[in-house]
This record gives sequence, structure tokens and C-alpha cells, in this order.
Amino acid sequence: MSLSVGDAAPDVLFGLRDDEQVRLARYWGERPVVVAFLRHFG
Repeated sequence: MSLSVGDAAPDVLFGLRDDEQVRLARYWGERPVVVAFLRHFG
């Protein structure tokens, strides 16, 4: 999947702490959302 600047983000499922999961769509329209991908080196 490829996205360009200005494209709508796809509705994805994120795993949170304590085995909780949440969909990105849960926050659409409520507030700005920042998704950061951290890379593990080691």
C-alpha cells in the first residue's frame, strides 16, 4: 500500500499495552492523531 501527502489514512488496528487493541477510526473526527513508528536497533 502506498500513500501520498494528503491521502486519508487507512483504518488500521493497533496493539496497545496490556493486550488492548484499538482501531484508528475510533479517533477520526474527535481530535488530531499522530502515528509514530519506532524502529528497534538491536
